Amino acid sequence: MEFTISDVVSAITGILFHDYVVYALLATGLLFTLWSGFGQYRALTHGVSVIRGKFDKEDDPGAISHFQALSAALSATVGLGNIAGVALAVAIGGPGAVFWMWVIGLLGMALKMTEVTQSMLTRDTSDPKNPHGGPMYVVDSLFKAAGGRLGATIGGIFCFTLVLSAITGGNMFQAWNVAAVTTQYFDVPGISNIEKTANFNPETFAIGIILAIIVGCVIVGGIKRIGSVAGKLVPFMCLLYLAAGLLVLLL
Repeated sequence: MEFTISDVVSAITGILFHDYVVYALLATGLLFTLWSGFGQYRALTHGVSVIRGKFDKEDDPGAISHFQALSAALSATVGLGNIAGVALAVAIGGPGAVFWMWVIGLLGMALKMTEVTQSMLTRDTSDPKNPHGGPMYVVDSLFKAAGGRLGATIGGIFCFTLVLSAITGGNMFQAWNVAAVTTQYFDVPGISNIEKTANFNPETFAIGIILAIIVGCVIVGGIKRIGSVAGKLVPFMCLLYLAAGLLVLLL
């Protein structure tokens, strides 16, 4: 019996996106909402104060500001999640999907708040200028008391799947969309001396190379350059996204 990559992906998708997984996430979000006393809503004003630097101290660990950290996090959300994700949900589930996205968003805020809080509490600050944290550190710290390598193993699996997610959804999918839109709507000149086949388009390949160079110039600068670029681009990107959404509603 032969298996293709599509079969493997379909099997994994069937497990990860099963109804019971959604119900479990909703229940956990509701639990954290009640446990924190609706903290994801009460802490909004405090979050604004943090972003504005009200609580900043010179000896705090970290290489970027709170605003830059927020911008870097939003850069992975606005676009693939808000644009492509919403369009896909409405296309598959119909207009009713919008209501359930609201419900899940209101409860999902508690999940995100708890995840970030735990990540901050368990992060490694041995190098104050380059602290490390995230869900993998949370899992490792939770299982460390029990001994063994279970926490490190689960954290390693999470890191591996995160890399796959970054390569596919975070890079391939978005780069492909940029190339498709650019070649279709902006009249990109063809590369006549390279043969175009069913599996290779020189125009989209060239756009992918350009994107890789631009992103590479940012990444090689480390977290400081990433935070600096995100802090400048993301606010403009968010405003552009909101303006485009309002324009669609008005038209």
